[in-house]
Amino acid sequence: MISGDRRACRGWFRPRDESSNMTRVAIVGGGPGGLFTNYLLDRFCDGLFTATLFEASDRLGGKVITDRFEKGNSLFERGVAEYYDYSHFGPDPLRRIITEVMELDVVPMEGKGVILGDAILNTKRDIKKHFGEATVKALDAFVAECHALCSPDEYYEGYSGDDNKHPWAGKTFRDVLDAIPDETARKYVEVAARSDVATEAQLTNALNGLKNVLMDDPKYLRLYSIVGGNDRLIEGLKKRISGKVMLQSRVDKIARNEDGTYNLSVRRNGKTEIHEFDHVVVALPNYWVSQIEFEGREARMAIQQHQRRYDNPAHYLRVTALFKKPFWNEHFQGSYIMSDAFGGCCIYDESSRHPSKHGVLGWLITATDALALSNLDDQTLIQLALDSLPSELLPLARKQFVEAKVQRWVGTISGLPGGHPAPELRERHQPDGKVLPNLYLVGDYLFDSTVNGAYDSANFVVDMMMGKLRGAAYSGAQKKADASKLKGVVEEGFVESTLTNDYHDEYAVGLSYEESFREYFDEQYNADLYECIFGIKAPYNLLDVGSASGLTLECFANIGIDAWGIENNRHVHAQTPKNWLHRNLLGDVTKLPFEDQSFDVIYDTCLCYVPEDLIDEAIKELYRVTRIGIFFGGITADMTREVIEYHDVFDGVLTLETTWQWSERFQRHGWRPAVHDQKILKKAWKIECDANEGDFPWYPDMETMRYCFYAKPDAAQWVAKLMAGREQGPTSKIRTAAAAR
Repeated sequence: MISGDRRACRGWFRPRDESSNMTRVAIVGGGPGGLFTNYLLDRFCDGLFTATLFEASDRLGGKVITDRFEKGNSLFERGVAEYYDYSHFGPDPLRRIITEVMELDVVPMEGKGVILGDAILNTKRDIKKHFGEATVKALDAFVAECHALCSPDEYYEGYSGDDNKHPWAGKTFRDVLDAIPDETARKYVEVAARSDVATEAQLTNALNGLKNVLMDDPKYLRLYSIVGGNDRLIEGLKKRISGKVMLQSRVDKIARNEDGTYNLSVRRNGKTEIHEFDHVVVALPNYWVSQIEFEGREARMAIQQHQRRYDNPAHYLRVTALFKKPFWNEHFQGSYIMSDAFGGCCIYDESSRHPSKHGVLGWLITATDALALSNLDDQTLIQLALDSLPSELLPLARKQFVEAKVQRWVGTISGLPGGHPAPELRERHQPDGKVLPNLYLVGDYLFDSTVNGAYDSANFVVDMMMGKLRGAAYSGAQKKADASKLKGVVEEGFVESTLTNDYHDEYAVGLSYEESFREYFDEQYNADLYECIFGIKAPYNLLDVGSASGLTLECFANIGIDAWGIENNRHVHAQTPKNWLHRNLLGDVTKLPFEDQSFDVIYDTCLCYVPEDLIDEAIKELYRVTRIGIFFGGITADMTREVIEYHDVFDGVLTLETTWQWSERFQRHGWRPAVHDQKILKKAWKIECDANEGDFPWYPDMETMRYCFYAKPDAAQWVAKLMAGREQGPTSKIRTAAAAR
């Protein structure tokens, strides 16, 4: 049986018109962001587009570079030092690509040591020995405060609305560092975090600093590197993308044409070429975007505003040295150690992840030190790096030194990722959808200045593109919508349905809603998910939003769930059985006829049929009348292709977006993802898979399904009251409120 109430499931497979021109996509920039964009488009929109990737340099990969010293064939990372591991929280798509899709081995990385002067501090005992009990207490108090201000779940979710309201969002990192009463403790924290912050503490906010302090705790974040070199990810992506790659091809101008397409002016082989595209993705560091001219006053101003918002440049400078032997093994623990040299830098033991008969140390110098020192020649920088080691190690370093290499990364990352205040993801990635429709920006500076951030950025842009590409290809959206009502016509106090009458009369394969709804609805499936996700068992009360003729209400009642319905389509509502008319109400989701907190949970299948301009009002209303949470069961752009094609699910849909885009909408109005425990998510996924056994899966993976469930921040207290035997749903109040309307 197909699970849940899949409201637009009708029709048979209708092949796409392969003779029509596919959408032409330009990807400007061949770093991780550009490669991820092409990779994800291939995964989710294969056959719907063609891509061309323009890269100004002679290689792909951007800041991901693995190099080697010829002596001993010793590998080292010249660019990105590590990848972030979130798999202990839940699905980690980047790690899954690396370990499962590409089948690459990884090596964990950790390091807790800090060097202050000549003191090498690997443990709390070392700190106490060198600097005393007061420093230890001050450090413990500051770290405890950081933990109290950001839980692991909050760290993982990282919703911009929460970040903007955080008590440390309006402070600089310098403000909170200077509040540490012990000066040595203050210096210790600053040195330990500076390599990741990559800018001066007074140039970023305290929340960014807090997150970089917490990343040293494995409950929050873990690090890893790829065996054989981090650039094996780039090699794997190059083999898996469909786009035409054009190296040494610099895009210097983008102009929008009258028909909505874009012309890209490309400087290649000493000549200028013009290429036309339907969609453009600019996947460059923020400072490189300024190298492109955007034709037209409004377009230019939109891009300049984007650049100004994210103009928080941060800097790296890498000095990597080869030594005959790893003379530091008895002093350094782990894969890296933080040093107070150069204002605070990270020293990587490259040979801990890339074994060699020799030893390799890499200095990652950051912030204004990196900016200033980048003007010096390589030999001077190498000498400065060697001289920065603790005095007891200097003689060995000079004796064992063989050679070194320098890499400058000036201005390539952000000192305040996402900006402040941080806009929602849609605004970050599309500066002006009216002036520059179908033009998107991708960059790690929009998330967290990591490869993971570049992936997340590309993922969201592909989500935005997916709705357009899939919607156009399968021509379902708005096919059975009344064009005169698409903006939301208010009649008799509520927004009239945009669906035409034959929508429910021909619900599935020529059968009406009444004849076919059982094929698409299973009340026990829903009850199992509510128990798994929210921890509740019947009896409880529920509001079915988009209840059609109310047939679901009796089904819920049969398993002890006190269900009510709301439906705005007059035609199908008129078919409600008389004995359920008092519970299946004619109304609309933007103005619900119920008192605050009337229902324990919501079952939604109608939001995707609401005009986009009214979505926010609808979600606010659902939040208002709910105590615990919501199951968002509507149609989304990232459902599996088999379901989209076979069941024609886009038919009548007005707001076609992916689950991630819907998540942004829900969180904007107070909802929070209900699932944080990976074990719970796996149980929910099993319920879904069992219900779909023998049929096409609706969701491509667990991560997608995770964004179908949201809870209110205080849901736990309502769950506790409910399960303790609280009197069920105030039905008399519901009836009175409805009648009053």
